Amino acid sequence: MYPTRDLAGSPLFRSQPGTKSQEEQIALSYLRAKAITEAYSLTVQDILRLSPKFWQLHTDPIWAMDGAAGTLTTIQLNLCAGTLANFVQKQSYLNDTIQKVLSFKIVGQFCLTEVGHGLDALHIETTATLLENGKFELNTPSERAAKYMPPTKPMGDKCIAVVFARTIVNAEDCGIKSFLVPINDGVSMYPGIVCKCLPQRGGSKAVNHSLTYFHNVVLPGSSLLGTLEKPNDEKSAFFTLISRVAIGTLAIGSLGVPALQVSSYIAAQYSMRRMVTDRAGRKIPIMSFRTQKTPILTALAQYFVMKSLHEIAVPLFLDESIDSRVRHAIATIVKVVMMQHGQAANLGLGDRCGAQGLFEYNQFSVMFADMRGTAISEGDTLGLSIRLASELLLGRYDVPAPADPDSLLSRHEKGLFQDLRNLLRTIGDHRHPDYDRYILPECFPLVQAIGHRMAYDAAVITNVDQCIIDIYVASCVKADASWYVENTDLTRQRQRELEAEAVDAVFPHLQSYLTRLDIDPYITAPIVSEGKWNEFINELEPYIPTKTILSSTHQG
Repeated sequence: MYPTRDLAGSPLFRSQPGTKSQEEQIALSYLRAKAITEAYSLTVQDILRLSPKFWQLHTDPIWAMDGAAGTLTTIQLNLCAGTLANFVQKQSYLNDTIQKVLSFKIVGQFCLTEVGHGLDALHIETTATLLENGKFELNTPSERAAKYMPPTKPMGDKCIAVVFARTIVNAEDCGIKSFLVPINDGVSMYPGIVCKCLPQRGGSKAVNHSLTYFHNVVLPGSSLLGTLEKPNDEKSAFFTLISRVAIGTLAIGSLGVPALQVSSYIAAQYSMRRMVTDRAGRKIPIMSFRTQKTPILTALAQYFVMKSLHEIAVPLFLDESIDSRVRHAIATIVKVVMMQHGQAANLGLGDRCGAQGLFEYNQFSVMFADMRGTAISEGDTLGLSIRLASELLLGRYDVPAPADPDSLLSRHEKGLFQDLRNLLRTIGDHRHPDYDRYILPECFPLVQAIGHRMAYDAAVITNVDQCIIDIYVASCVKADASWYVENTDLTRQRQRELEAEAVDAVFPHLQSYLTRLDIDPYITAPIVSEGKWNEFINELEPYIPTKTILSSTHQG
């Protein structure tokens, strides 16, 4: 049971999209983020130890109701509060601030990425120079060093941020460190800090994303999180410093679970009530057609399998006896495969609902746009895949071995590895131009294949129904059909037959699986039932021309 269940049915979350201005929508998302934060009431220990409640927050279906509120919540609790929590034991004066962040009494932001560096955050340019009086001066030295995306525009509550900057001591670069910086008082930016609001992304719920600049901002010595000591290994120290980003990779990657949960439910309910007339004059639901059944049941199966993958992956990620690189690899794999399935489902199922799937009020389009942002946040899935696949191909470490090496998806994973390792031996070096030409484009599919196999293993371990697993396997085979034709006895026709057989096995039990989703309080799409659709259209105001328009038309 999610602690947001009652919250999802409250007026705060039930206002219809499109009835508010952009500014009003942003303000509403902040109110919703505060309500979600209050519902979970995470403590410092929840944040530090990554408690079950922390992970439950990131699979909560309420994210599907307002992706902007979800974004604000995870920045607040994972990135900002999480970073502060790493230092609070040695810098106890931070405790008051972190409590205010955890309760959302102040807005917490995380300023790492710069517009000119993106994923290459190790080369950020923002500087924090130690002054003779022990204070620091924070500066944005160039336009490309502006902090990109963090929503720093004043929104009524005081805002602070964890800001990453190169620390300069006696003209020497002592590496990237983090600083606690007051950003605004809720109404105005503090002196020396400039916020330029970016235009909205489009399609997703609005967030006050911004460019943020620092001009001769003087900070007290206590603003430094950690010590001034120059690290022996700057790269290793940097990745330790931004450890909450790695946690966020798995945390926000988990959003694939509620995305599949919500989209499969809406599409199924609509397809069972939407009728067409056959040649005999009978009314039949569009769910009767294979073109509806297959994508809907595939998304449903992917939900149950992704839920199992999450259950298995989180304990592995938390296991400190495992090489940290392997734990980060698990986070990457989960995010990649969850985003793959979640984005495909929201786009495909939206299309299967025809014109209804285009409108924000039916949730598909806005969830798809939100997940595009999720796929980039806390590490772009392509960039993460290139790094992970390259390290695996170079033999620097290995991901957990398959539970069933003979399964179809395990054989696929092994086959892709063999092909790319043979190619790498031919090329000779990962810095050779042919590595970029031939191997980099295959890194993403390789990581997806690892994720498919790990998801299959997780589903088997957690006793997911075999018919659900069969649909999941069929969907993964379809994603690389030619490989299975070339390397197994699965012809294209046999692949189609396996998918059809799996769909036939699940379809008679569809209502039972939809009931198990237990998602109704989080559904705002009116197309799921006649009752909700009638309520929706009754709230729409009929168009009545004004006298001015009538007069103008008449005179024309």
